[in-house]
Amino acid sequence: MEDILFIGGDKRIIYAAELISQNTGTFALGLGGDFPEPQGRYSGIVLPLPFSRDGTIINAPSSDKPLPLDIIAEYAQPGALVMSGGTSDKLETICAANRLELYNYFAGEELTLKNALLTAEGAVSLLISGSDTALCDSSAVITGYGRIARYLARFLREFRCRVTVTARDPVQRQAALLDGFCALPTELTGLAASSADLIINTVPAQLLAESDFGKLRRGAVYLELATRAGRPEQSWAVPAGVNYINGSGLPGKFSARTAGEAIANTVLASVRGR
Repeated sequence: MEDILFIGGDKRIIYAAELISQNTGTFALGLGGDFPEPQGRYSGIVLPLPFSRDGTIINAPSSDKPLPLDIIAEYAQPGALVMSGGTSDKLETICAANRLELYNYFAGEELTLKNALLTAEGAVSLLISGSDTALCDSSAVITGYGRIARYLARFLREFRCRVTVTARDPVQRQAALLDGFCALPTELTGLAASSADLIINTVPAQLLAESDFGKLRRGAVYLELATRAGRPEQSWAVPAGVNYINGSGLPGKFSARTAGEAIANTVLASVRGR
């Protein structure tokens, strides 16, 4: 296996790079850790998960300078494999223009499910530390019923927390009902949240208005798990006496080693299967 270059990333990618370095030469740019700086061009380049926060700059919190997506072309050999945690039109354009093969390693269901489970596990930790009320005495509203929401709802039930799911999709509502949870249409999210101790958003959309925050319980917790631009809920929470928690990147914060192992396995499988 030829050398691999990692560009950007958090602790998850550091662990992934450490594991992969046991099998091949590993270099890093804007990652941190004890990896050598890049020298020349590489047949394999690994971008982080998520690969970017804005679709233009590589997600590299340890870098002392911004790393634009275009930098990939400077380090990629002709026909190189670019492995990325997600994709975008800009990234696809760069790879196509430079004749690079793009592989979205986050598109596989195996890694997606593992990441969802680790996100839900980290969310439970945030909810425990962010509230003065025990989970066993709490009521929670979870918006949406995708992978993360399902795992989180099940975790909270184990703590004997009363869970209500609101979802636009009738299939998701039916799934929540069959799993034993109360399920309501999205239009009733504000009403359900007004009496809840915990509100967890997993939908990349604004479902509560500023007026809804004025009706929430003082001391309630609003946990944002969705990745989306613009989060007005954060400014609405403070005057309403609501504890707003930004839950982005939880696997990297609470279970970086496990998440990194999953990423490494996916990357190695993609390289071997090429």
